[in-house]
Amino acid sequence: MVISVRNSVLSMLRFVLCSIFLCVSVLSAADTRRDHGLLWEISKPGMNSSYLFGTVHSEDPGVLQLAPPVKQAFDRSDPVILEIMMDMDAMIYSSMAMLLTDGRTLSDLIGAALFEKTAQAIQNRGIPEIVLERMKPWAAAVTLSMPPPETGMMLDLLLFQQAQEAGKKLHVLETIQEQLGVFDSMPESDQIRLLRDAVDNQDKIDRMNAEIVALYKRRDLAGMLALNERYMKEGDPGVSRDLEQRLIIDRNRLMAERMQPYLKAGSAFVAVGALHLPGDQGLLNLLDRRGYTVKPVY
Repeated sequence: MVISVRNSVLSMLRFVLCSIFLCVSVLSAADTRRDHGLLWEISKPGMNSSYLFGTVHSEDPGVLQLAPPVKQAFDRSDPVILEIMMDMDAMIYSSMAMLLTDGRTLSDLIGAALFEKTAQAIQNRGIPEIVLERMKPWAAAVTLSMPPPETGMMLDLLLFQQAQEAGKKLHVLETIQEQLGVFDSMPESDQIRLLRDAVDNQDKIDRMNAEIVALYKRRDLAGMLALNERYMKEGDPGVSRDLEQRLIIDRNRLMAERMQPYLKAGSAFVAVGALHLPGDQGLLNLLDRRGYTVKPVY
C-alpha cells in the first residue's frame, strides 16, 4: 500500500509546503515594495547576510533551472534551511498519515456519489480506486489539488538533493508531523467539505496551477497573491478561515521564530513557499519588524 501511493507523496509534501490551493491567504498586496522578487537578502549589522528564497510546486523546467543570482546565493551559503526534510523518513510517514487505519473506507465517510466523482477525478494522479478507498478525505483533497505528477522532481526536492551533494548542512523549520497535523487534526466534516471543493473545482484548479507557475516565473508575488485570493473566494468560507489561521498566519510566525538561530549565525539559505513571503503577516515584514534589513536580490 505504501509503495502504491509513493508517487503522490512527494506532490503532497510540496502542496503542504506551499499551502496555495486549499486555503484563503490573508496576505495583503498593499506593500508594493515587497510584491516582486523571489530571492531576498536578510541582514543585520555585525552578521553575515543570509538569503530567503520563495519556491513553488512545479515540475516546469523553467522553475527547476535556478536563475544565476539564486544559484550564486545557494552556492555561497551554508547551511540550507527548508520547511521540512525531504527524505525517506518523511515520505514513509506521509504515506502512512494519508491512510485510514480504523477499518473504515473513504466511501464509508463521504458516500457513494462523492466517492465516484473523486475516483474519476483522481485517476490521472496515478491513484487506483483500491488505494483511494484507504485515503483520508484531506489526503484525497490534497492530491486532487496538485497537477498530475510526471517526473516527481520539484524545486524543494531539487534544493534538498543539491545541498546533500554539496555537503551542506541541512536544517528544517518544521517537522512533517507538524505540517500534516494541520490537516489531520481537522474535523472529518471539514475534510469532506475540502474534498468536495477540490472535486467540484478541478477545471479551476488546473487553470490556477498553470497561471501560478507563469506568475512565479515572472517573480510576481502580488500577482500570485491576487490569483490565490480570487480563486479561494469561491471555496468553502468556513474551512478557509480555519486553514487561513493555521496554514498561513500561525506557520509564518513559527517559521520566522525558528529561523532566528540560522540568521544570527549568518550565511544561511532559507527556502519556503513563495506565498509565505509577502504581505503584512508575511515573512518579509515579520523579519523587518525583528530589525533585519530585507533587500530584494532577484
